[in-house]
Amino acid sequence: MAKRMANMALHSEGFGERQKNNKKKHGGEDGAKSSDKKQKEGKERRLSRKEEMGGGLGGKRKKLKSAVRSVPIVASTPSRNPMSPIAISDTVPAAAAVSSKASKPWAKVGVSELISNIRNRGLVGGAPSSGDQKPFLNLGLGDPSVFGNMPPPVEALDAINKALRSGKADGYPASVGYKDARDAVAEYFDEGVDGQWRVKGDDVVMCHGASGALEMAFSTLADSTKNVLLPKPLFTAYETILTQTGAEIRYYDLLPEQDWEVDLASVEKQVDENTAFLLINNPSNPCGSNWSEAHLREIAAFATRHQLVVISDEVYAGMAWDVSGPRPASADAPRVQGKFNRGVFTPFAAVATSCPVLVCGAVSKRWLAPGWRTGWVIVHDPLEVLGEVRQGLDRFAFRIQGPSSTIQMALPEMFANTPDAFFTETLDTLASTGKQLHARLSQIPGLKPLLPQGAMYLMCGGLTPESFGFPTDTAFAAALKQEENVLILPGECFRLEGFLRFVTTVPLPVLMQACDRLEEFCARHRVVKA
Repeated sequence: MAKRMANMALHSEGFGERQKNNKKKHGGEDGAKSSDKKQKEGKERRLSRKEEMGGGLGGKRKKLKSAVRSVPIVASTPSRNPMSPIAISDTVPAAAAVSSKASKPWAKVGVSELISNIRNRGLVGGAPSSGDQKPFLNLGLGDPSVFGNMPPPVEALDAINKALRSGKADGYPASVGYKDARDAVAEYFDEGVDGQWRVKGDDVVMCHGASGALEMAFSTLADSTKNVLLPKPLFTAYETILTQTGAEIRYYDLLPEQDWEVDLASVEKQVDENTAFLLINNPSNPCGSNWSEAHLREIAAFATRHQLVVISDEVYAGMAWDVSGPRPASADAPRVQGKFNRGVFTPFAAVATSCPVLVCGAVSKRWLAPGWRTGWVIVHDPLEVLGEVRQGLDRFAFRIQGPSSTIQMALPEMFANTPDAFFTETLDTLASTGKQLHARLSQIPGLKPLLPQGAMYLMCGGLTPESFGFPTDTAFAAALKQEENVLILPGECFRLEGFLRFVTTVPLPVLMQACDRLEEFCARHRVVKA
C-alpha cells in the first residue's frame, strides 16, 4: 500500500510539472487563457454537428436505449478481466435471462450404444414369498473371500504391508508394470532350459486383474472387421468385454459328456479368414473342468493349422486335482517352493509349440483375493509373429496405466514366500467340497451333477421341463430363490440350458443346508409321470 501511495504522489507531481510546462509553452497565463478559449469553441462546434446528425445528445441516448432493448448485448465491467468468471455481483445479461425463461424441461439422459449392448447376468430375482423368511443363502458369486473361510496367505499380506510402508510404491509405475513385478511373474512361470515353457520379463504386461488382461488381449486383436471364437458355456464377462471392440462373437461347443472338452468339429464350422482369435478357458468357469495334455495338444494343432492366435484364460492355473484324460508327468513331479507347480494342470503355452498364445492370469483366484485386482498377459511367440501385437499391448497398457503399484511391488515376495502348502491345502478343500456336494446332489431325484476337476465350481444338470415343469433353468432358479431364499445361478447365465452352477468355496455346512432346501423344492415341483 505504501508503494502505491508513493507512485500516486509521483504521478501527481509529474502532472503538475506538465501543466507548468504547457503554460510556459503557450506564453504563460495569457497563453493558457487563449488555449482554453480555443478548446471551448471547438467543443461547441462538435456538439452542434452531433445534434444535426442524431437529434442532439438526448436523442442519441434514446436511440441507444432502444438498441439495448432490441439487440442482445453482453455487458461487462470495464475493470474486470473479460476471461475471468462472472462474479455474483455482476449484472446478468438480458439475453441470458430470456433464454432461462424459455428453456424446456430437462429430458432424461441416456447412455451410449456401447453401454446399452452390455449383457449382465441379472436373470434371477424375486423376494421370498413366505412371511417366515429363511436366511438368505447366496451360492452365486465366484469370490472365495465372501464367507471368510478361505483367507489369503499371511505371507502375501506381509509382503503387501511391507510394500505399502516402504514408500516406494506411492507413485505411478510404468504403464506396462514395474520391472520387478514383470520379472517376478516371468520367473514364477518360466520352466528353465529343460522345461516346455520359457518366459522372460519382456513377455509380461501387468493388468487390472484377469478381466483387465482379457480386455487388453481382446482389444489388441479384435475390431469390427473380425470375428472371435468363444466357448459355450462360458464366463459371460467375455461378451461384456468384447462389446467395445465391435467384433462378431461366434460360439463353439463344449461337451459335458466328455468332461467339457472342446468339440473341435464345431470350431471348424465357425473359423474363417476373419477370425481374430480362439479363446479357451482351462480350468473352466463355469464347468469346473481341467483338460488333459493330450486334448490341449489337439487344440494347439487345430489352431496351428488355421494360423489362429489363441487367448488362454488361465486365471485358475494350477487349481486342479483331477484331469479329463491321463495324468500328466507333472502331477508327480517334486514341488518347488517359490515356483509355479503344475500338478495335474497343463499350461497351454507349454504344449502350443509354434502356435502364438496370449496367456491371461492373475493373483485373484490362486491367492484367494480377487479384490487385489492384479493380473498379467504373457506373450508366447516362438515364431516371432506377434511383434505388432506386443506394441499394441504396450499402447493399451498406457491407456489403463497399470494395476495397483502396492500389489505389484509385493509380487516378488508373494511368489517367493507363499508356502506351497497353502496351494495344496486349498486344492484339498476344493476337491473334498466338490466330492461331497456331488454326492449330496446325486441323492436328489431328477438332478444330474457332474464331478468337478478344477477351479471352484460344480455344474448340475437335469433341469428340464419334463422333470420339474419349469420352461427354463432361469425360471427354476427364480422360483427356488422365491420359495427357499437360495440363490444359484442358472445355466442360461453362461449360455447353457438345463443347468445350475454351484460355487465350491462356500463353506460345506452352508452348501449342505442349501441342498436340503433344494431337495424340498424339487420334491414339490417334480413332475410325476403316469
